[in-house]
Amino acid sequence: MIGVGERIRKVREERGLSVEEFAKAIGISPKKLEEFEKGISRPCDATLVFIAKRFNVDYRWLALGEKEAVAV
Repeated sequence: MIGVGERIRKVREERGLSVEEFAKAIGISPKKLEEFEKGISRPCDATLVFIAKRFNVDYRWLALGEKEAVAV
């Protein structure tokens, strides 16, 4: 099973966004986003909720790897 950082990267790449563009869209630094994607640190729940809503993905998939990626 892939981790939360890999799921965040998947969302970013599927939207064709650079690290800088995605980080700006969710209000964090590119360095912090890279830490999330590499599994060095984990985003707080508020950040995950924001990503899920902003990019229309299911929170449970993003945070836990459950269900499907697209929010219903």
